[in-house]
Amino acid sequence: MGVFFVILFVIGVFAYQIKQNLDNDREWHEGLFERNDSYNYDEMTDDPLLEAFIGLGALMVRNDTSSYGEKILYLNSYFAKNFPRTHYDFGRSFTESLKNPVKPKVLTKWLRRKLPSRAQRIQVMYFLAGLATVDGFMNKREVDLLREMNLLLELSPADFDSIIAMYTQKRESEQTSEDTRSKVSAIQLACKIIGVSEHASLDEIKKAYRGLVKLHHPDRFATDSMEQQLLAAERFKEIQKAYEVLERK
Repeated sequence: MGVFFVILFVIGVFAYQIKQNLDNDREWHEGLFERNDSYNYDEMTDDPLLEAFIGLGALMVRNDTSSYGEKILYLNSYFAKNFPRTHYDFGRSFTESLKNPVKPKVLTKWLRRKLPSRAQRIQVMYFLAGLATVDGFMNKREVDLLREMNLLLELSPADFDSIIAMYTQKRESEQTSEDTRSKVSAIQLACKIIGVSEHASLDEIKKAYRGLVKLHHPDRFATDSMEQQLLAAERFKEIQKAYEVLERK
């Protein structure tokens, strides 16, 4: 009889542990991003936005672990510069995110509410694209995740094409080849960055360019961290380069 009660006790403990694990996973996936309605890069000490970025970073790293060390350095640098006053155990949280990946739909629903402007949500995509290209290349799984996140963040296909083209242009601009093929490629990339067709008139190009300037001008990020300002300036430079390519075509 005593053995029977011991068995029941062990089963009860085991069932309780399973329930706790399920509850923890449920909180991770559904409740974590409902705790705080405010958002500030510099002032929060327990910042759900940082947790959201950690979750996003883990999703991207899971799709390509070949350059794991470089991506961890990128994440450490990004979080240190963009969340300087947040006291957080990044390593522990990131490990948890890798083991229990956050659901993209849950996370993006929270991000859409907390980051209502298109410019803010595009910043999220730049963060992910920057992480994906740490090794200089995006594999298919990384591109697919970027495409999914772009859709869930309610950004347009043109936004996605522009972001991908911007990082591609940056990589190809480091190559020295000046043959006809690279010139055609540069025009195609520039069109995607500006968001126009290859047959667009100069007036159409100028109109699209002005819209991008308003959205991405570094002055819009004057109150953000220095890292964000530098990233904005770099993106703005890529937009200007694309415009100059189309002016000369």
